[in-house]
Amino acid sequence: MGNTEHFKNSGWPLLIVLLLTLGFAGGIAVSCSSSGEKENKKQSEKKGETQRESNRTAQMNQSNLDEASFTELSSNFVSRVINGLSVDKHLDIFKNANPDSLDDALDTPRKRLTFWINIYNGYTQYFLKTDPSLYKKNRNEFFSKAQIPIAGYDVSMENVEHGVLRKGSTIWSKGYVRVRAFREDFVQQFAVETVDYRIHFALNCGAKSCPPVVVYEADSVAEQLNENTSYYLNKEVEYNKEKDVVKVPALMNWFSADFGGSDEEKRAILKEYDVIPQDVSPKVAYLPYDWTVKIENYKSYDI
Repeated sequence: MGNTEHFKNSGWPLLIVLLLTLGFAGGIAVSCSSSGEKENKKQSEKKGETQRESNRTAQMNQSNLDEASFTELSSNFVSRVINGLSVDKHLDIFKNANPDSLDDALDTPRKRLTFWINIYNGYTQYFLKTDPSLYKKNRNEFFSKAQIPIAGYDVSMENVEHGVLRKGSTIWSKGYVRVRAFREDFVQQFAVETVDYRIHFALNCGAKSCPPVVVYEADSVAEQLNENTSYYLNKEVEYNKEKDVVKVPALMNWFSADFGGSDEEKRAILKEYDVIPQDVSPKVAYLPYDWTVKIENYKSYDI
């Protein structure tokens, strides 16, 4: 994957212009934007109906939220939004968190992934349930608006998705241009060190084609990401043996570099999750994306 973090000061502007030009030529990405047990297609289809998340995480003692870790708080936040419960105290804690304390608390990749996936999904659901008018009127503005006050910053969904979880990736470059070093202080402080393609099967932007919302928890995030990736791919991918074509989610095109870039790498992912047979090499095509609003798209995760 392309990484522009270490461009020399004298030459990076020209190189970025050239790379961005290539990114535009390659197509514009649209923001929705390990080991573990896999489930087969029949199991996925059986669990295909929308399910409301268990109240287990919603039942955290709300009078002691200040004592919860940031990852626990983020899980509780999503669970309560799903269940239509008050999250005012959560919003205050997120807003007033010390940025260095938050950064120090997210000291492992799993904690960082858990927290920021939950923040993205929780706030998206919260905003859409509170007032979906901006999303319906101007979806791009909805994602780019700095409407999340967190740790002394006012940030957007794009900041969280592309800045933090995609390590400073520019939206339109399919992941081949990452400019973390030239992004906002928020991105530089909280961005992940390695991009995990499974986030694209975890982030829910409120559209019908989005993967379902799951309450992610730090002690099981790897298994949860594997399960949701398996569920989403087995549900969405269309493999035609006769035509030797496999149609995959548009996300794998918009963020191509995150998936390795080549058709071979994408087929390998499909095989890893038992979506296509191991001995085939079909042409990769992309499915259309349905932007119809679907807010309550939840899937329970049984621990």
